[in-house]
Amino acid sequence: MKYITYFIKFFYRIRYWLIFAPLIVAILVYWQGRNTSHNYTANCSIYTGIITGVNILSESGITTTSYTQGSMMDNLLNIITADQTLKQVSLRLYARIMVYGDPNRDNIYTKASSYRILYDHGIPIHDLINKSSENDSINEQRTYENLLAYETNDPSNYVYGIYQWNLPYVNRASLQKIDVRRVGASDVIEVSYTTDDPGIAYQTILILIDEFNKQYQELRFGETNNVIAYFQDELKRIGNELANSEDSLTLYRVKNQVINYEDETKHVAALNRDYELQYWQSLNNYNVSDSIKRELEKRMFLNAEIIKNNNSFILYNNIISEINEKLAIATYYSQQSVPQSVIDSLHYELDKNKKALSDALQKIGYLKYSKEGISNENVIDEWLKQVIAFKKAEAELNVLSRRKTHMAQKYIHFAPIGSTLTRKERLVDINERRYMAILDALNTALLKQKSIQMNSASLKVMNAPYYPLVPSTISKHKLLTIGAYIAALIFTIFFFLIIEILDHTIHNAFKAYQLTGSRLLGAFTRPLSFSGRRYNKVYTTISAQTLCNSAVTYFKPDQSNIINLISNEPGEGKSYIMEQISQQFTERGFDVTQLSWQNEFNADAQAFIQSFNLEDLDTDEKSNLKDKIIIVEYPSLRDAALTANILQNVSLNLQIVDARRIWKNTDQNIFERTRKMSGATPLFMVLNYTKRDAAEDVNGLMPPYTFLRKLVYRIVQLGLTANDKTYEQKIKH
Repeated sequence: MKYITYFIKFFYRIRYWLIFAPLIVAILVYWQGRNTSHNYTANCSIYTGIITGVNILSESGITTTSYTQGSMMDNLLNIITADQTLKQVSLRLYARIMVYGDPNRDNIYTKASSYRILYDHGIPIHDLINKSSENDSINEQRTYENLLAYETNDPSNYVYGIYQWNLPYVNRASLQKIDVRRVGASDVIEVSYTTDDPGIAYQTILILIDEFNKQYQELRFGETNNVIAYFQDELKRIGNELANSEDSLTLYRVKNQVINYEDETKHVAALNRDYELQYWQSLNNYNVSDSIKRELEKRMFLNAEIIKNNNSFILYNNIISEINEKLAIATYYSQQSVPQSVIDSLHYELDKNKKALSDALQKIGYLKYSKEGISNENVIDEWLKQVIAFKKAEAELNVLSRRKTHMAQKYIHFAPIGSTLTRKERLVDINERRYMAILDALNTALLKQKSIQMNSASLKVMNAPYYPLVPSTISKHKLLTIGAYIAALIFTIFFFLIIEILDHTIHNAFKAYQLTGSRLLGAFTRPLSFSGRRYNKVYTTISAQTLCNSAVTYFKPDQSNIINLISNEPGEGKSYIMEQISQQFTERGFDVTQLSWQNEFNADAQAFIQSFNLEDLDTDEKSNLKDKIIIVEYPSLRDAALTANILQNVSLNLQIVDARRIWKNTDQNIFERTRKMSGATPLFMVLNYTKRDAAEDVNGLMPPYTFLRKLVYRIVQLGLTANDKTYEQKIKH
């Protein structure tokens, strides 16, 4: 607790130093840096939409891990702070300043002073600055293109060094001060830039946002576009191969008149089966009719030859054969479409000629009977019937024989087509599969491109950059002033603290106890000047009263109360203190006797001590001893040595110490020897010429009793909850 009180007193004692020293230093720093430029900050926020934004992949149910999301955000931060991006910003910013800047006045692009610095430094490339157009944006673009065309990888090239040199505002060191960070775990990127030129700060952020979009688009779309171009070329090439193979298949089908090979071959097989059945049926009919006809001709003997040689028979027989052949062709050659009316007409002609042939035979009357007189009419009719059937079967066999040749040609035609069609269709299928695979890959690449486009479209500026009209909240000048004030304050505290720790001056009760191990019994203030001099007498009275009050407690009854005033050095105020306490004791009714070695005729200090006898002082009656006080002032211990008899046979020993002088090791040695020689007699220290604050440690609060002094005293004494009225009444009493 005492250390807390001590430090409070310590800070209060150096209060003026703590107030004025840092303040003076801060004022000097502020005055010296009054012309220091202020910093301006331009910032913006960009919404990326990479994590929470809607894209094709997220709509398809494909999610990304937190690690992937973090990597994507890190990639964005790396893109915006990459050297390639900052270099483009550097050249574009330089071109914009050179085009829009004005050496005589500030504008939203740059200050006049900044423009002059960059313009004067860039004398080698003044020819690259284009201001020929009335449109400054065109001039800026042309200047930027001129800078790019002029740049080479040569240290002597000025444009190459714009980004590398220590050129203010546009060099690498300046642009790397751009602060880019992700806001928490969101999709938002915050970009801020601080410099002493508000226009350059604003334009730098604008150009950086534009370059960031370009670099992002180029990096994200570059690889995807190359892949898409490759797949498109492959798709075109394989598409041409597929088209050629399909055209070849089509030409082959047309050339060989094949529409559906499987159905056609099935149809050919079915026709061949029907042909075989019909052929054997017709051959059987032919053989049967021929056999019956021959048998009937044997019965008819020469009549058959006569009929066969008959002109009408021959005529109608040939006509019937032709008609049967036409009907057979119409029946067995289904690919030759014959109208039903023609077929009906042929049947009609066949029936007509059959009847005509029958009528012609009926006219040959001598054939009705044989030479034996037997009737031949039934035989001739049967024979004619068989002749007609024979002719029909014969015509069918002729047609079917030609049909057999036709069917053989069909087999010869379709046999090689099958394998060729299979090979060509397989080639078409392979090309089609390749085409579909490339098409799927192309669609995937296009889907990814569209997803990237959606992500890129979501790169939106939430808070657009604005031109800073006022400096930053705390500029470098203010920070420097505040830092100087704090540094001066800390230095002052540590300076006085070191002095306080190393100081061997007993200027208060705490130091007295720390240096000597003895407590103070009284403290007298040094004479004050100016406004405090009117309290000098009051302070002396209070100090004397406090010392007397404390000394009385050590008085012994039934003997003279002797108080020894001693000091290590001469001139420490023993005479003054003796006078003040003598006056106080006298006012209280005590019989006070003052003995001082300075009043003796023998000025030798040691002689005074040797001739001094304490027993000679007790000459009065015992009843009066309790009211008698003898105050003895001895010479300084540096000039004379006291005896143990003098120090022990008294009521109280008071070591007077000048608070203004150093307490040396010799002083401590003398004090220790004095305390040891005093034995059981109390030995206390009394400070003289001390400060008012130190005197208050012993005497209590001293006037003036202002509110501030009372408040500080309460704080020092840790009376945080004391009653002010009660405390003031105690002070008055």
